[in-house]
Order: sequence, then C-alpha cells, then structure tokens
Amino acid sequence: MNPISKKDAREILKKNLPNLPEREDHEAAILKRLFPLLQGKSKIITYSPDFRYEVDVLPIIESSPIPRPTSFIEARHSARWYFPRMEEGKVLRFLRPYSFEKSEIGLFQPVGDEEISVEEADLILVPALGFNEKGYRLGRGGGYYDRILNSESLQKKAVGLSFSKLFPVPFLEDNHDLKIGKMITEIQIHSFLD
Repeated sequence: MNPISKKDAREILKKNLPNLPEREDHEAAILKRLFPLLQGKSKIITYSPDFRYEVDVLPIIESSPIPRPTSFIEARHSARWYFPRMEEGKVLRFLRPYSFEKSEIGLFQPVGDEEISVEEADLILVPALGFNEKGYRLGRGGGYYDRILNSESLQKKAVGLSFSKLFPVPFLEDNHDLKIGKMITEIQIHSFLD
C-alpha cells in the first residue's frame, strides 16, 4: 500500500470512523482487551472522547462524571483517572475532574484541582484517529501529545485504541510524531516498544 499524506489520512478516517458497522460491539471488545492492562495501575491518564472519531473509554472509568451506558461492560476500574485540559500555548494539563465543561472545540475538559504529570502516571490512554503499522499516532494535527510524550519511557506507557478495519493507516510519520507502546483493536493488542 502506498503511503498517503497525514492530511489525506485524516480526511479518510473522519469520513469512515462515524459510519463503522457494529461500532458499539467493537468498542466493547476493545475495552475488554484494555481492562487487563489497567490492573495494578492506580494513576491513569485518559481522554474525553470525540464520540464520532475516537474509541469511547468512559464506560470503564468508575469515577467518570460524564454518564455513559455500561450495559456491555462487566467491570469498571477504580484508579484515579486524569483527563486532559488544553491550555494556551498548546499545553496539556491532566486533572482529576470533579466536573466537566465544554472546550472551544466542543470536547469535555476537566474542572478540578488535582493535577498529575505524565511522568507520574502508570498508564496513558491517548486519543487518535488512527495508527500506522509502526505504532505512530495520527491525531488531529495540534501536536499536543507529540510534545508531551517525547521520550521512549513515556511512550512505553502510552496505549492507543483503534478499530481493526482502519488499521494500519498508511501514512508517513514525521520525526516528531508520537510512537505508542501498545495499540488495541477489537481483535488483538499490538506492541511497538517492548
């Protein structure tokens, strides 16, 4: 498969992600594969998903202030969960929320006082549109996660979630792009930095 530009890859994914058949079933299978990786972890960074484009992780978060249906999830994880808040200068802060508010781009952001650094987190779930065959993440183009997870030790803690029908995305990564440690689909777990 010939590589495509990241711009073209984003357009293709944004067109196809909202219309995936059996999406809820696939998300449930992804979360069931993720759950064992959460065991023994007490501080986890996650994200507030854009439900059109990103895998919904909220059903497994015990303390999630955003109500989500949980009928297909057998268990919730009681770690301390931290969510990203975008600040000026393209900086992410990770807060333990007591509530949420909508950001300028329409995503839920945490309101809270307790903050964690990426170094302190036991595991980091990263949002993505997709991943290439080497484990490089294709985000929305803001570079927030690329900048903050800029060392291999942090990248090893990074886990991405995607759908097997859209993996791999044949884009050419740039040298500043985030490579993740693991990527989970409804079919399997892919390891890139073990």
